[in-house]
Amino acid sequence: MRRPHPRFDEARNAWITRAGGKLKILAKGPKNSDTESAAWDAFYGHMVNLGNPVEDSTIPVVTLGQLADKFGEWMVREVAAGRLKQRTLDYYHEFVQKFLDAVGGNRPALSIKPLEVEMYKTTWHSLQSVHRLLNWGVKMGLLSENPIRSVKLPEPGQRQRILTPIETAKALRAARPSFRQFLLAMRHTIARPQEIRVLRWRHLMLKPTPVFVLRDFKAKNRRKDRQNAVRLIAVDDRLLRLLNRLARNRKPAPDDFVFLDSHNNPWTSNSLRCCMRRLRDKVRFKPDENGEQVVCYTMRHTSATRACARGVRDRVLAELMGQTNTETTQRYLHLQADHLAEAIRRANCRKAQ
Repeated sequence: MRRPHPRFDEARNAWITRAGGKLKILAKGPKNSDTESAAWDAFYGHMVNLGNPVEDSTIPVVTLGQLADKFGEWMVREVAAGRLKQRTLDYYHEFVQKFLDAVGGNRPALSIKPLEVEMYKTTWHSLQSVHRLLNWGVKMGLLSENPIRSVKLPEPGQRQRILTPIETAKALRAARPSFRQFLLAMRHTIARPQEIRVLRWRHLMLKPTPVFVLRDFKAKNRRKDRQNAVRLIAVDDRLLRLLNRLARNRKPAPDDFVFLDSHNNPWTSNSLRCCMRRLRDKVRFKPDENGEQVVCYTMRHTSATRACARGVRDRVLAELMGQTNTETTQRYLHLQADHLAEAIRRANCRKAQ
């Protein structure tokens, strides 16, 4: 009887195997050397999971750096095939590189100790990316196990800090013109920083009302109507005036980015962090009592809080923020003490006689 091995199924346009008694899709087509190589990697991992490693094959000693390189190459192929977003590749590249810098990339991946990772982890994202890397290595048959599987992910942090009107005005006055434009866009749209970064002029529709229309956005895969879902980012009068001024000065093409840094390049997450760090130092924004710093996302929280205080209903606010439900929106509504004081005063005042 022949040994199990990957084979290409023309009808499914995929590499498959029936090892273990069930059909397993190892890699999507077309049939070429790249997909065949990916199929063999997945096949070895599949056989390990079944408890029947392929005879005469051993899982080689892989260093963290080698594992990260293979993970990166795989993600690049997935992005090219349309199965992965570029921002996902950028996300893992950043956090995996930080992990390699912290623990070293020339050591065997299986030598990583849980204690090292416990001392390294700072946020949910920092540890999730490491787990993803090592679990991918196991799935592809490059590692026999995830050596840090016992390390639990920390609770995802929820931002609480908002800016007062005086702090907001101080930040906007002190920011560089290009960064001020970005912050104003966040303030007047309540959009995510990553959404403002990817806006292009072709996304702007002026009729029947000014709005940016995104067809690829963060929460799309969680929506029931994901096939036809769009993200609408409303544009108010002040932001529209800013957009008109930018259009007159630049005369942009439809595919040009709307908001650019001081070098006329599209904003990146790292350039935004650097600008915000310099702005914090300039206006002397210190961490609050919980140790939370002012970041770009703080502007979104501030605007959401202000909208809630001015009577914008939860369902409408969720739509403005691009949330799929109002429970998620509640995390952004950090009412300030003066709003609460005014609310209790109105609640307890006597009706006019």
